[in-house]
Amino acid sequence: MTASSISKKKSYVTAGIFGLLLSVGYLHKALDLPMGALDEPGAGLFPILVSAIMAFASLATLWEGMKAPATDAIDIPSGTDRARLIKLILLLSAYFVAIPWLGYSVSSFLFCAALIRLLSKSSWVRCAVYAAIMTAVVYGVFIYLLKVPMPTMALEF
Repeated sequence: MTASSISKKKSYVTAGIFGLLLSVGYLHKALDLPMGALDEPGAGLFPILVSAIMAFASLATLWEGMKAPATDAIDIPSGTDRARLIKLILLLSAYFVAIPWLGYSVSSFLFCAALIRLLSKSSWVRCAVYAAIMTAVVYGVFIYLLKVPMPTMALEF
């Protein structure tokens, strides 16, 4: 299977601009959240840090794209690798859409289990165990250590 290719310069510049726009939009929404205090940071602190890191990475990507020769190309996967990449993008999109309705714990558990299954040949039981451990650890770090509230389930059963 052969991989197709695209211009490195164009793809880096496009990704850098998209990342900058995304980080500005994320920052705009984050400024509506409470900042909290130094000993108990509010829900707005983490998104502001994420948007700053993303803006920095986007600027670095944009800079790299501007410096790249127009003749350089990037290979795009084909065949089963392309299918796996598309599944990963769809899985991430579903995760971001699911968080407001299913809450952090349920959507993260489902995402982690599906991601591990997608990237490995592990059984669903093993994927579920790993997903439960990862979800619990991240939940514990954010809730108990950082004291940042996580999204809760919006659907009522």
